[in-house]
Amino acid sequence: MNEIFCPECGMSGKQVKETTLRSLLRPEKQVLIGDSRYYFCGSMGCETVYFTEESSRTFSRADLMVRVGVKESSPPRPVCYCFGHSMEEIFDEVERTGKSTVVADIRRRMAEEGCSCETKNPLGSCCLGTVEGVVQAAYARFGVEASAPKSKGDDKECCGPGGCCK
Repeated sequence: MNEIFCPECGMSGKQVKETTLRSLLRPEKQVLIGDSRYYFCGSMGCETVYFTEESSRTFSRADLMVRVGVKESSPPRPVCYCFGHSMEEIFDEVERTGKSTVVADIRRRMAEEGCSCETKNPLGSCCLGTVEGVVQAAYARFGVEASAPKSKGDDKECCGPGGCCK
């Protein structure tokens, strides 16, 4: 598959489903979606969140009803949209205790309650890869040695039985 790049910053995009856009775009922007394939831009310095393969349509941070944590520079910076975890929470916990319980909490709650990553997370997929990256960054900042292996955040199995984003 060919990579598709953000027309604003040139970062490689990740394809997202129309369901994600319909769930997160402001109502007045939803009518503009059309029939194109959309991609997510995760570049922090870029205002574009979603763009089409042919770059004919883009949606910016202001077009969404939620904050896009990976694009934010000020708190709160959400990383788990289903259960309300933020980057700040992870860094604070690691600084105070030397560990993070966020990944375990997400896994437990996914198993008990399920999740809605496809409709709540702007990336349109499981947050665990992003969350684990933030945990690793917090460990690095505070000199904590990480012992748990990282899972692939886009693996359906990371979200419990049957996956979260069927």
